[in-house]
Amino acid sequence: PLRKERLAADEALTLFWNERTPRASLAELCAAEGTPLEWGKLSRSLSATTQALVDLLTKAHVEDSADEKARKKAKREVQAALTAWLEAAAAATPSYDLGMGCLATASLLHEFGELLSPSLTWRSLELLWNTARHATAWNLGADAAPEDVVASQLFGVELPLTLAYLFAEMAPMARLAHAASDFLEGSTVELLNGHGLPRGAHLSALRPLAACWTRCAALAGETKGGKLSKKAGRQYRGLVRQALRWTAPDGTHLLSFEFSDAWPADFVRAALQMGGGKKDATAAADLLGAAFIGERETAKEPPQACYDCEWAGLAVMRRRFSADEPVIAIDYSTPQMRLDVWAGRRRLLGGVIAAESRAGGKQFRPTGPWENLCWFTDKDINYLELSLPLRDGARLDRQIMLALRDGFMIVADHLHHPEAVALEHVVQLPLGPSLLFCGEGETRDALLVDGQPLARLIPLALPEWRIDPRVGELSFSGGAVRLAEKSMGKALACPLFVDLRPERAGRHSTWRQLTVAEGLQIQPPDVAVSYRIQSGKEQWVLYRSQGPRGNRSFLGQNTSNEFFIGRFLAPSGEVESLLEIEG
Repeated sequence: PLRKERLAADEALTLFWNERTPRASLAELCAAEGTPLEWGKLSRSLSATTQALVDLLTKAHVEDSADEKARKKAKREVQAALTAWLEAAAAATPSYDLGMGCLATASLLHEFGELLSPSLTWRSLELLWNTARHATAWNLGADAAPEDVVASQLFGVELPLTLAYLFAEMAPMARLAHAASDFLEGSTVELLNGHGLPRGAHLSALRPLAACWTRCAALAGETKGGKLSKKAGRQYRGLVRQALRWTAPDGTHLLSFEFSDAWPADFVRAALQMGGGKKDATAAADLLGAAFIGERETAKEPPQACYDCEWAGLAVMRRRFSADEPVIAIDYSTPQMRLDVWAGRRRLLGGVIAAESRAGGKQFRPTGPWENLCWFTDKDINYLELSLPLRDGARLDRQIMLALRDGFMIVADHLHHPEAVALEHVVQLPLGPSLLFCGEGETRDALLVDGQPLARLIPLALPEWRIDPRVGELSFSGGAVRLAEKSMGKALACPLFVDLRPERAGRHSTWRQLTVAEGLQIQPPDVAVSYRIQSGKEQWVLYRSQGPRGNRSFLGQNTSNEFFIGRFLAPSGEVESLLEIEG
């Protein structure tokens, strides 16, 4: 009982501190080097009052405060910080910042409560308890902001579990654990796709959710009534794997352009301990280094590195978990598609793909979301094809392909219109930080450079030599690579070939538009297109049907497929198929 033998509130609190069962701190449960509340932060800056609490937790964990002088200093600091935070929290609405403040407050009371004034402690406990018991009424939905998604888990799951663990002798606190476990199971069903991946709109919450649920898993294992259900545990394990899969070569989060910290090693080790398997440990070691997995046992092979989910509107392309391998992440959950391209441990392209389509001078707007037409992966290729409906029966098809062993990517837009009209299409891809776009003087290709060539861009549908008068240009404007094309017909192809191998990108390259024939008749570009590409000593051939499929030939090849890409083999000159799509 909280007030044994009807003691006064202050006396009951003193009795509680004297007789409670000693418990490890959250940092000790998670084997964290600082406070686990610093893991996976959603934003760069918390409010000053909340950050002060988090900083005190870090200081308390790192510094030795056993001597009386240090404890007195810590008491003054914690008393002042909690007083300031309580004043701010009294008028605060539920938010990520308030949730973090509540969690930090609970841990500070656990560490220093017996040194603080009883009135401050009671005020803090009352606010935390009232906040936790009302948190299960939080309603989530597909339109919820990422910060609200994370905040709901801080209030509805982590705070109740924290209070039930740290203050188990207080019956009202102990009873919070059951509701937290139920809330977590419902949240995983609502927020994740069954394999640990959130919607594209919530992708920035992936790592903060992993941090929150890792702390919750540590608490649940030590709290009566707080054990994770089988369903929630399965989803959490999937989330840990997805968090690794969506890690950029520098350890930050893919598709995070404004704020993302690199994985802390203690966070990775804790996530693997609470929710990772042997394959996940292998993935973490391959991508981040052996120091990030500690003594965890690994498997011979990691899980599949690439992934696509139409429900989430997300896809990631990569050959394996390695910081040295190219990786492409795509968020197609809204018409404003986002792209993130890395190679050689550098972000080459990253941000919203801005596209503008016109027919007869009239601009088209999307009338619906992207539809996933095809996802294919094997040892050679990761391939995604999408379609976006436009006004007046027009549509924009987009192909994104990563050649895993050949080291190049293709982003190809195909604008379709029901009638033959003057078609115009412009696509802009934001350039990565600190990179230079260096267009060639006589040809229309370009290099991405940072002291040395990192990648080469080749506009396949444009003539190689600038002296050719046909319209279209590859240029740089407003921090983005800009590819513009014009044509007359029912379809317009706008493909961009990106050589991702720096050692090859700086060498000689060339490309040609090939003649496509059907029944001995040359076909116009709005029926079918084909290209030959050479970079260094390596060559490829690409074909795309722009309308109904037919039995067509190009460069000695014959196909009835909608799409074909192949690699020339030396010295025979034969073409080895990399990908064929029937359509």
